[in-house]
Amino acid sequence: MRATLDISEREHALFTALAREKRTSFSKLVVESALRGLQTPSVADAPATYALDKETGLPVFRSGRPVTLDRGLAALHDDVAELISTHRTSVTGTRSAT
Repeated sequence: MRATLDISEREHALFTALAREKRTSFSKLVVESALRGLQTPSVADAPATYALDKETGLPVFRSGRPVTLDRGLAALHDDVAELISTHRTSVTGTRSAT
């Protein structure tokens, strides 16, 4: 079956180059790409669902490892230290020891 595909010259050039690289035809590449796009819905398309805490009403997130205040504060400290270091580098042009 024949069909007309209305795409810009830029996209045509990209598909042609990709087809050549994959050693397939332009038509097969377009069909395979379309079928792949139709097979599985994107994770972003699925609505996020979270359990709500009965006391606070806030969403509850599950983690693969325990999250403690100590670990959270340590991670926050590392992030802040990196931001300060980056800021000093951008302001002075040199990285200072912290």
